[in-house]
Amino acid sequence: MKGEGIFIRLREDRLIEWEERPTVIARYSIPRFTDHYLARKGSGFSPRYVLLHTLAHLLIRQIILDCGYSSASLKERIYCTFTGEEKRPDMAGILIYTAATDSEGSLGGLVREGLPGRLENIFLRMLEGASWCSEDPLCIQSAGQGMDALNLAACHACTLLPETSCEKRNCYLDRAALVGTLENSSIGFFSELLNREDPEQ
Repeated sequence: MKGEGIFIRLREDRLIEWEERPTVIARYSIPRFTDHYLARKGSGFSPRYVLLHTLAHLLIRQIILDCGYSSASLKERIYCTFTGEEKRPDMAGILIYTAATDSEGSLGGLVREGLPGRLENIFLRMLEGASWCSEDPLCIQSAGQGMDALNLAACHACTLLPETSCEKRNCYLDRAALVGTLENSSIGFFSELLNREDPEQ
């Protein structure tokens, strides 16, 4: 296999502060998330995973738009510490990569988009796009959609990827984890960045 990728790690102190917000705790305290077999057969469930997973999906969709990759050529890998895991070091990263048996996986386009200056622009366009879905307000106000209602604000129009690109069957996704909801922006990890008059500062 030939490939390349972009690895992004979020700051642990900012993540802990976000995870402890009452609005975040209330939004993700849903038994069907923690009790589902997808959570039980893996490492578990945490709001952090929803944030990282959704971030990976939205970045992949933006990179596809900007770079012209086919929708199924980019994949994700989530590095996440789950609730109650005390023996493992704190993890909060995503890897967006392409791997193929031919040369499409090694042409350098994905690496170029990860360079300073370019990645920031992709990130800001991704946040702007995530702030509104063509299915809103139904999507952003959803109490459960997708397989076994394991997604909140995430649908085919804004967040989902081809099944071969996703490590969790397009489940545990929520745009509100990044940008907040119409009623409460404090749920969003990046809502302050999105609401700045000059996001580049």
